[in-house]
Amino acid sequence: MTIATTELPCAVRGHMEARNVAIRFTSNGKSVSAVHGVSFHVKPGEFVSLIGPSGCGKSSLLNVAAGFVQPSSGEFLLDGARVERPGADRGVVFQQYSLFPWMTVRKNVEFGLKIQGVSPRERETRARTLLGLAGLLQFENHYPDQLSGGMKQRVGIVRALSTSPQVLLMDEPFGALDSQTRIVMQEILTNMWQRLRISVLFITHDIDEAIFLSDRIYVMTAHPGRIKAEIVVPLPRPRTPEMTSSPEFSALVHSIKALIREESLAAMGGELQQGGLAGLSTEVGPQGIAEVIQ
Repeated sequence: MTIATTELPCAVRGHMEARNVAIRFTSNGKSVSAVHGVSFHVKPGEFVSLIGPSGCGKSSLLNVAAGFVQPSSGEFLLDGARVERPGADRGVVFQQYSLFPWMTVRKNVEFGLKIQGVSPRERETRARTLLGLAGLLQFENHYPDQLSGGMKQRVGIVRALSTSPQVLLMDEPFGALDSQTRIVMQEILTNMWQRLRISVLFITHDIDEAIFLSDRIYVMTAHPGRIKAEIVVPLPRPRTPEMTSSPEFSALVHSIKALIREESLAAMGGELQQGGLAGLSTEVGPQGIAEVIQ
């Protein structure tokens, strides 16, 4: 079987837009604001990341985009239509591996197509083509427990793409992987995206990862989450590992790190902003910590 590797034309569908989205939850009888007044967009065929301190509402926004959660106010649009429930036009990849352990790799990928009523022959053709793009074709008859973590996540990405969604929503998909596997997965993902040109909304805590993968990055504030800054990534495509050592890449890392550090300190409370970090320089003698706290 021959796997086509020619780059497809840029997408004409898959425009995502958050309009003044707010998300509130009830905790212990009190209303808690997770996200407030968030607006952003993802153009068709664009790769956009959301990054920010823990608890800023990144994953909550992705759940709104997926239709799993309704915003308390505002709206999320896909190609001009309001998102109100999950749909086949959005593929979702989570950090946790969500494969069916009793199905082979190919059957996992075919599952969504089977639900859609696609014929067995076409299901197999689509699944094998995508597995080939992900470098997994030789493992099509393996079961999930025979795969490494990186391979499982690749299968999850391929399964999300198999139904030809207009957008791909990814919630820290590489967060559970070791650093070396994570780097390889980033290269595989950007290479697949380069061919498919699907719109991607990507959630991550990793600054280098966001820069390497994205066309644009939205930096969020501490809880309740707002958009603090929009960063355009001027690095050319296709992305290569060598770019991560360039002055342009380093400058982006420095600027985004400064933005997030400011918000992380805010999220941790005023005591850190008022000199609490100075305690990290305290010398502990041979008697241990007891000597310091007496």
